[in-house]
Amino acid sequence: MGNMKNLYVILSATPTIMGKIVRIITRSAFNHSSISLSENWDEMYSFARHRACNPLVGGFVKEFPQRLSLGKDRNVYIKVYKIPIDENQFNEIKLFIYNIRDDDENIYDTMAALGIFLRCKFDTYKAYTCSDFVAKSLLMGNVILENQTSKDIIPDEIEKLLDKYTFFTGSLCNYTPVNGASFDTKDFFEKTNFIKEMARTFHHFYSLFKRNNKAC
Repeated sequence: MGNMKNLYVILSATPTIMGKIVRIITRSAFNHSSISLSENWDEMYSFARHRACNPLVGGFVKEFPQRLSLGKDRNVYIKVYKIPIDENQFNEIKLFIYNIRDDDENIYDTMAALGIFLRCKFDTYKAYTCSDFVAKSLLMGNVILENQTSKDIIPDEIEKLLDKYTFFTGSLCNYTPVNGASFDTKDFFEKTNFIKEMARTFHHFYSLFKRNNKAC
């Protein structure tokens, strides 16, 4: 066994309209999941919207606190899990994350997210929801087992799986490891015109429909 490392999983209740609806439908305190290779979140990743102004188009993203709060001064309820793993496990998870990052084909599975509202399940090639991505990452490091995850996993299920690793529960502004850290927020808050965003949305959904393997 190599040196021990710590892995961090973050569940959050983001202040978005879609996030609030998801929490109501799933009866969960959280709607978003992220995974971080560091305590101060300088390597925190997930699948989410690319820009604050368009909730329908997204993919693999490097996250930061302002993403979770949409850059607004408001309390965001979070739960952070600190998971001790050996160096081999850590490297397997990091390799999986970096491979996903470096493959431009991977996109956000908006259909699966909307499927929560429609009570439908989708299986789409190279498309992830935030929780699916986090669960797959944990699976790659044998933190959880194959029979503990599914394509349509939600934050509430991750919360139950990781309960023993709870490290912090409370408001985002009180999570001190990120205080004073500098993050590049420019692209996320970039304003683009309506026509461009409509075109991006159409292309995103066209890609999802083309890749979809199953709907029920």
